[in-house]
Amino acid sequence: MKIMATFDGSKFSESTLPQLAQMARMPGAEFVLVRVADLPEGQAQKAGPPPPVSVVVSGSATFVQPADSPIVETKSQAVERILAEMGDYLRDVATRLPPGPGYRFEARVSDDAAAEIIRLALVEQPDVIVIATHGRTGVVRALFGATAEEVVRSGVAPVLLVHPEEVRHRRAADGR
Repeated sequence: MKIMATFDGSKFSESTLPQLAQMARMPGAEFVLVRVADLPEGQAQKAGPPPPVSVVVSGSATFVQPADSPIVETKSQAVERILAEMGDYLRDVATRLPPGPGYRFEARVSDDAAAEIIRLALVEQPDVIVIATHGRTGVVRALFGATAEEVVRSGVAPVLLVHPEEVRHRRAADGR
């Protein structure tokens, strides 16, 4: 059974780990652990405070030339760094699951996490997608969460929605 499990890097999304640990005991279980992050904005990020300037005074004219500030990283370097960090995160998540099943990691950057999860599911053809839900406002979003809702609506695979304890406790306190 191929299980695709999504994470956003939060403890909230890791609330699926107990269910995943149970699934890992199934014969033939294989996992695709997925994390999708937002694309970094901008073209390049510059370091720290404004750079010093060079001032040359000649008679009645003053020439001011700012010193070049070093670029910390380009957008493509930022994407590479984010992908590496997400890969490390997913490997760490796998260490908290039982040994035995095959674990693969898919780190992606996109401006639409749900669409990226759906695209990956079309390629991977999982038997089930496991997603933690955030329980946001609105009837549908309260049940599924925005990303989870889009993945469920896509019909690309069955989806196991996990409501973390904090959501269940909040709903019980609110009388829902």
